[in-house]
Amino acid sequence: MASACSAGTKEESFTAPISNGTGGTLSNSFMEETQGYDVEFDPPLESKYECPICLMALREAVQTPCGHRFCKACIVKSIRDAGHKCPIDNEILLENQLFPDNFAKREILSLTVKCPNKGCSQKLELRHLEDHQIHCGFASEKCSLCQEIFQKNQLQEHIRLECPRRQIACPNCAMCMPYEEKKVHDEICLLANVFCQYCNTMLIREQLPNHYDNDCPTAPVPCTYSAFGCLEKAKYQK
Repeated sequence: MASACSAGTKEESFTAPISNGTGGTLSNSFMEETQGYDVEFDPPLESKYECPICLMALREAVQTPCGHRFCKACIVKSIRDAGHKCPIDNEILLENQLFPDNFAKREILSLTVKCPNKGCSQKLELRHLEDHQIHCGFASEKCSLCQEIFQKNQLQEHIRLECPRRQIACPNCAMCMPYEEKKVHDEICLLANVFCQYCNTMLIREQLPNHYDNDCPTAPVPCTYSAFGCLEKAKYQK
């Protein structure tokens, strides 16, 4: 049910990590990750573009004086953790000896990859993947109301029609509330239509006490001796 309540709801969403179909994930900032590109290449990635440390496509490729290529972050971490040596041939290697392999970087960014989002058949150059994922309708996003994960192209319909936390307005009193609280509210709303349990007259809930006391022809009435402590009520017509 659409309402003034829902019109004022800020429908924000959070982009969740996106599955790449092979068990890895790509975040919004995947171009800045500290390992290689964990994406599916088409055709498959040649081994010359694979980092021998993380076994993924080279990210910010660098070369060593001994001729080996690594992701910049991978080899820097290796030098700091395992010592000043090349992990391939154990040649002495210092951080300041690494130099950017711009040729490999350009080659890798121009390779064709598949969008990692389930259901998307888009293929594009790696350099364009980050921008594509921002707009891809098959990307995963978290509903800002219920925190469940949905495809981006399904999220707005979920928020508008299905989310248990979507805002609605009571048709009787106009009070705003999450949809999941509607059932409880309906049981206590003072302006909801109800039937008298004795005479079956329809009226609004807030009128019931007065109706029982003054108008209902079949509601139980206090005993004549109620002033003296009798709590019995008799059901007879007034």
